Amino acid sequence: MKELNEIKEIAQKEHIPLMKDDGIQFLCSFIKERLSIMKILEAGTAVGYSALMMASLRENITIDTLEINEEMVKRARDNIKEEGMEDRIFVYHTDALLFESAKYYDLFFIDAAKSQYFRYLNHFYPMSYVGSYFIFDNINFHGIVEEPSLSHNRSTLQMTRKLKRFKERILKDERFKATFYSEIGDGILVLERIK
Repeated sequence: MKELNEIKEIAQKEHIPLMKDDGIQFLCSFIKERLSIMKILEAGTAVGYSALMMASLRENITIDTLEINEEMVKRARDNIKEEGMEDRIFVYHTDALLFESAKYYDLFFIDAAKSQYFRYLNHFYPMSYVGSYFIFDNINFHGIVEEPSLSHNRSTLQMTRKLKRFKERILKDERFKATFYSEIGDGILVLERIK
């Protein structure tokens, strides 16, 4: 676990976005409580911290993780190798929307381009089954989703508008049972596929 803390500290010093502590604790508890979760697909690897945290929960967990940034892919692979988990965590250098797999996943953890959340959901849907979970991070996006006046950056405001539309749309989507945890991390949305 010491190495994981080092990975986290280095990433934070370099301003590489990681899931907030209570968010990662929630994610890990969620997986721990559900023994059926063994195959995980993660969109947004960064340095591999969340994948390592998830894989360290149980020996039978395997993770395919997708990252578009080449430098992050290299660092994640190095970190994963250092932890001795390269036989259970597989890093793909790709745009998540181009990733194809014949596998069915028990859990999809989505922490990539926020404006693409609905597209990710629909892209990964054929790789899920009734009972699969989707977890999305940063649904509040530092409070800006509900309080746009907190930002004056045009691209941030466009992205947070898309996040708000995604949340509103998904809460009505009959394919899923949705639970929104606004107070955990930066806002976490959990979907369970029911159709």
